Amino acid sequence: DVGLVGFPNAGKSTLLSVITAAKPKIANYEFTTLKPNLGIVQYRDFQTFVIADIPGIIEGAAEGKGLGYRFLRHIERNSTLLFMIPADAPDITEQYQILLHELEKYNPQLLDKDRLIAITKSDMLDAELKAELKAELDKNLPIEYMFISSVAQQGLTQLKDRLWAMLNRPAVEE
Repeated sequence: DVGLVGFPNAGKSTLLSVITAAKPKIANYEFTTLKPNLGIVQYRDFQTFVIADIPGIIEGAAEGKGLGYRFLRHIERNSTLLFMIPADAPDITEQYQILLHELEKYNPQLLDKDRLIAITKSDMLDAELKAELKAELDKNLPIEYMFISSVAQQGLTQLKDRLWAMLNRPAVEE
């Protein structure tokens, strides 16, 4: 249902381990995740949806850099993409654009999928920094985003609510 998309060490496996019963390997080095890990999110009133922890994408993945195509092909199976970018990234908007560009180079149809950005590790931000970042992102990010922290368990209920709403939105007839 939902594919986690991000650079290595963006917090994808940590989120999966916190909101599902999955136990992916988590470490502080790139490419800890070497194959997709699936987890089932238990949602309100006995509802469920599946999240896929996709191994980290790097710039040039569409041309085969990193583990390239082996990772990108898994994203095709997801109806919704959750882009995960750490709050301490040098430029969140640029990171999102790079990830989007890699998906587009691999398969332009991937851009037709529902998308949401999770600003991860947001517990590292004090209120002032978060307000400054929010003002910048409101101006520069073209899609909806949310601040979350898997470790501090912040924003996770709202994230699950938003993903559930996206997954259950009526299909639009073309």
